[in-house]
Amino acid sequence: MRIKSHDSDFALSMTWKRGDIRRYAFPFVSLFVLLLAVYANSFNCSWHFDDYINIVENPGVQIKTLSWQEIGRSLYGIAGSARWQRPVSYFTFAMNYYFDGLNVFWYHVVNFFIHYITSVFLFLFIYNTLKLPILEGRYERHAYSIALLAALFWAINPVEVMAVTYIVQRMASMAAMFYIMAMYFYLKGRTGDKTWKSVVFFILAAFSALLSLGSKENAAMLPVSLFLFDLFLIQGVTIEHIRKNWTVCLFALVLVPAIGLMYYDFSSIIGDYDQFRPFTMWERVLTQPRVILFYISLLLYPLTSRMMLIHDVEISKSLFDPWTTFAAGIVLLLILVVAVLISRKRPLISYCIIFFFLNHLIEGSFISLGLVYEHRNYLPAMLFFVPLSILIVYALSYFEKRKRMIVVLSSATVAIIIIMGVTGYIYNDILKDEISLWSDNIEKAPRLHHVRQNLGVAYFVDGRLSEAFVELTKALGSLSAAHIKAKVKTHGLLGEYYILNGNDEKAMTHYMQALKIDPYFSPVYNRMAEIKVRKNQLADAEGIIRIGIAMAPHSYAFHLTLARILLKQGRPDAANKVAQKALMLGGDSSKPYGVFAEAFKMKRDHRMADHFYKLANRLQAPDSSCESDKQLLTLHKGP
Repeated sequence: MRIKSHDSDFALSMTWKRGDIRRYAFPFVSLFVLLLAVYANSFNCSWHFDDYINIVENPGVQIKTLSWQEIGRSLYGIAGSARWQRPVSYFTFAMNYYFDGLNVFWYHVVNFFIHYITSVFLFLFIYNTLKLPILEGRYERHAYSIALLAALFWAINPVEVMAVTYIVQRMASMAAMFYIMAMYFYLKGRTGDKTWKSVVFFILAAFSALLSLGSKENAAMLPVSLFLFDLFLIQGVTIEHIRKNWTVCLFALVLVPAIGLMYYDFSSIIGDYDQFRPFTMWERVLTQPRVILFYISLLLYPLTSRMMLIHDVEISKSLFDPWTTFAAGIVLLLILVVAVLISRKRPLISYCIIFFFLNHLIEGSFISLGLVYEHRNYLPAMLFFVPLSILIVYALSYFEKRKRMIVVLSSATVAIIIIMGVTGYIYNDILKDEISLWSDNIEKAPRLHHVRQNLGVAYFVDGRLSEAFVELTKALGSLSAAHIKAKVKTHGLLGEYYILNGNDEKAMTHYMQALKIDPYFSPVYNRMAEIKVRKNQLADAEGIIRIGIAMAPHSYAFHLTLARILLKQGRPDAANKVAQKALMLGGDSSKPYGVFAEAFKMKRDHRMADHFYKLANRLQAPDSSCESDKQLLTLHKGP
């Protein structure tokens, strides 16, 4: 590497020897092989939790053609959204669906390569950063080893499994991939030896930044990350440089909330807490320092016994309830103070610390989100292992003449890598299906309502109704830690259980309980109407289903039920009209044709009745169960 000296802080120049290209082959290949070994058992893991609402049951991404209209629809994310929601992420889901439907294998393949590419760019970024002039050659001799070890520790850490194997969290991993690409291209642009090269790299950085922002909103911190990177590791943290760049700093800080407005209606924050969360905004803010310390411990000590999809965390009610709230706040404050104090002498270590906290800021703030999710560490932890890798490499260098110490340190490092890899492999196996995932989660967090409810759904789908009943009953008495109205779905599912067992009275009791919690929980209206029909209370049935249609005007199942009610009331023309609407809304077309047949039979038009009977029989789907039979189960698979 050759560095030219310039007067300007912004005119650094670097050139690389061609031999360096060959050196990149080893980290690229080794990262691929090791990651493939860790994630080999992940490619057939089933859909989970948010996968259903975002992909499996989301017509917005289920495109059949590559027309601009369908592609444009996918950019809105969940069907019915008024504006684009994470358009880059949803576009990739749409492409997956277009090429292979809902085959999980190819979704996992895409997720794996996103993780691999991210790991490669992380290595490149760390490697180039370690050779910056401001570090005064401190790490240059060992840059290759440090970068590879840091990237490897991050890439195979089991905590990252939820961002890779949990399909919908492609949003988090892809945002991070483009984020680190933007930082790498920015670094190359700032250190380019020719103007045209710098311009090209800056364009690539800007494009990557846009893609990152289009993948997930936590990429909004990128402008601040780049500003601090430039200040700490290219210019240097001095009073002069801080004064010179205060306008750039202000611009970066203003840009963050401006980007946030693209995704989030900040005026709805208080309402979101009141409507959805069993904790207040203040309680969430107080709890987050403890959560961040838990994340740090998890990254350093990632046992499968400590990892799960939904964690049970005690909510902080005040600074001293529990007492660990205040202690966690003090610890984090001290860490940040130390990071600032060492920023001139140890700018790289300082930046790595600040990068971690900075990129946890959005999801660890006042925004109405769940308290703990492991995938949130994917981006913030990217530089987490740089200081540790420096320590290990320097220790190996220090003891290079003492073979026993070298063997001990090398063996310990290899053992850590193997243990993390095996743990990641085991964690992937836990995610193989819904029953495995939620059974494991219950063992680790038995108090949580949502976990038991989801296991109940998994048993339901698997036909294990008695086990589903047990879990759903326990769920009613469990802790609602994520969503204040979550038990409305539990009552709905228990209603389904009693329907399947022929007990309409108990089913109706649970449906009424569900509506007491949430009068707008529309799926139960269909079941309640069906029960009323069986009791021949047709006027009540019609009134109930029309309430449901008012809430879900595009529901095929609701319109089909109304059409059948109208038939029983002896109103064939009205039934035909509603059945036509059901036919337009999609679903199993044989059922509306069946209504047409019955309506024409009622009108004594046997020729038309026979015509529609034949159509209905010809079009009948292999799984001819009513659409509403699956509706409650579908809704319970999401959050």
